[in-house]
Amino acid sequence: MRTGIRTAVLANLLAADAAAAQGRHFITEQLTAWQLHGRLTDRVKLLTSELITNAVRHAPPPLRIHLAVDADRLRVEVYDSSTTPPALTRPDFHHRGGRGVWLVDAMSSRWGHHLHPPGKAVWFEIDLATAEDH
Repeated sequence: MRTGIRTAVLANLLAADAAAAQGRHFITEQLTAWQLHGRLTDRVKLLTSELITNAVRHAPPPLRIHLAVDADRLRVEVYDSSTTPPALTRPDFHHRGGRGVWLVDAMSSRWGHHLHPPGKAVWFEIDLATAEDH
């Protein structure tokens, strides 16, 4: 159910290979509960998975995910223990990795990061009014 009131959920994630799958499951459950479906869910799961994968690769535990929705937008934040900011680089399609932040930049309405002791949060937002279907 979407209202003008911001709704938020916080979940702790495992700092292991299972973290991305756990994050995708969490996103699916919450978006279903908030009656947000379809391609929006797929996009949010993909972008969240990219942020979680980066956090697992570049920062020791703990990892957390914060998901919020209001009448206008959906916001996902992934918290890790590293203070190193994410880097938006041109992907090299000859290499297997290195596309996560590029995908977030291309597929979200906006994204960024902020310091949050002991590390940072990397976030993205999707405007619901312009999402394909919600």
